[in-house]
Parts: sequence; C-alpha cells; structure tokens
Amino acid sequence: MLKQSDKQVRWHINLNEWDTYIEDEIEAAVRDGSVEVLNGMYNEFQLAEMIDRNQIIQTALKFLALTYSYSAKELPAVVAENLTQLPGGEDWKAGRR
Repeated sequence: MLKQSDKQVRWHINLNEWDTYIEDEIEAAVRDGSVEVLNGMYNEFQLAEMIDRNQIIQTALKFLALTYSYSAKELPAVVAENLTQLPGGEDWKAGRR
C-alpha cells in the first residue's frame, strides 16, 4: 500500500501481506544462491529441492513481525537474540564456525 505524507512517499506493507513477496524472493534467492552455495555445487533445481520453503516463509514472517513490534532502537538486539535460536545460532553467538 502506498502512503503519501506531506513531502515524502513511502511504502507500507501490512504484516498479513508479506507472503507473496517472500515467495517471489525465495525463487530469486534460489537462482542466485545456486551460484554461491558451496561454490555452485548445486544448480537451482537441486537447491530448490533441498530447501523447506514453508520453514523459510515462517522464519521470515517471524522476523518481519519483530519490525512491527519493536522500535528501531530495540530491534537490532531483538533480531540478534532471535538469530541465536535458529540452527547454528548458538555457534554463531559463541563465534564458532
């Protein structure tokens, strides 16, 4: 939804409107990622079979919901804490690879 104030135009998307955008971006990410993941070891079709689209969408929606619930000042710490709850997050927090 486009909202216009006195001197600026900005986009606002309601939380329940993100699904389509996320699905479109997953497709683009798989295409781009096929070149990056393990130095292009998998083509986009193989990579698409390896991912769990539903889990990606749910995780993305969870993080987007944070932006609707926290201030710009609070958000970085809240996002970082939520990142530690993802697979590999504890290793990331501890600086392990």
